[in-house]
Amino acid sequence: MTRPGSGPRGVYDQLNTTPPQAPPPGAGMISGATAAPPPADPDQYTKLGSGQAKADFAAASANNGWEFDPAAMDKVIKALQDSLDNDYSRANTEATFLTGIDAMGTEVGSEGYVAKANASGAAYQEFLRSAVDYTTAYVDTLRQIRDAYQRQDQAALDAIRDVGKAV
Repeated sequence: MTRPGSGPRGVYDQLNTTPPQAPPPGAGMISGATAAPPPADPDQYTKLGSGQAKADFAAASANNGWEFDPAAMDKVIKALQDSLDNDYSRANTEATFLTGIDAMGTEVGSEGYVAKANASGAAYQEFLRSAVDYTTAYVDTLRQIRDAYQRQDQAALDAIRDVGKAV
């Protein structure tokens, strides 16, 4: 004897029951699925980059044995600036090709593909601009921190630490 729902009777039941139905178009998400969080406002990436640099500085300098190392700070700044000048610059140049796609023909398939491909390229360019804004703000804030240390501007350093703690 077979258990309920198995064997020939189980196969018969599976074939003769109504399968799960897809939700109608425009009905929203499938039950159980979770929505992705909305992307951050592109104008906020400058604030995010600066805030993250301040928070990183506040966390690092909170250690009582921590000492500022200008050479190490310069290496970090140089590495990030090199990335902006080389990697991001090259990616930006290559991204221009992602929005200049032309249709091979005038049929629905080619035109639909081109519309989606160019929209995808534009979304990538927006992401890239946001990444450049974030990284530029991060580097600029590191420079401000370095310069404050070199001037021994304790008030500026304390202000940066306080902002970093609030982030």
